[in-house]
Amino acid sequence: MTDLRPVILDALRSRITRVFPAQVRAAAEMLTDEQIWWRPNETSNSVGNLILHLSGSLNLYLNHNLGDLDYQRDRDAEFAERRPIPRAELMATFEAMVANAEKTFDALTPERLEEPSPEPKMHHYVVQDLLGVMSHISAHAAQIVWIAKMLHEGGADDVWIKSHRDLGGWTAVRPRT
Repeated sequence: MTDLRPVILDALRSRITRVFPAQVRAAAEMLTDEQIWWRPNETSNSVGNLILHLSGSLNLYLNHNLGDLDYQRDRDAEFAERRPIPRAELMATFEAMVANAEKTFDALTPERLEEPSPEPKMHHYVVQDLLGVMSHISAHAAQIVWIAKMLHEGGADDVWIKSHRDLGGWTAVRPRT
């Protein structure tokens, strides 16, 4: 029987460190600094808040819990930020998180997927932690792309397809043996 753990780890890594971050970057690049912090109402999040939130969440649940990064999170501040942080500063925070995610994945082994989760109230196994991280970045990347499409007509039409095709989100289908 084929050991799927390396395939699973590679699929998670490509999406968490390349595909979804590329979508966030592409969407943020289309927007002005003002648009990054635009929100339709006070109870909605801006692209800037979502990028801060992804950076905080992945630094905690991926890079701290699985990669031993020293990190203290202030989740409330991620959503409360109203100061228009310049794009370069905001994206530097995001890029630092992605660079740390690469280091975390460098140290992860396929065998570790079966180890107990460091968040036992949330999951039983590390693979479940990684699936949670992937679904979280996927959901917020989609929100960010949608906001960019709304604010920048036609500019984000192929972000999803292009990032999956070019950055490892799609792999050749292997026939079952």
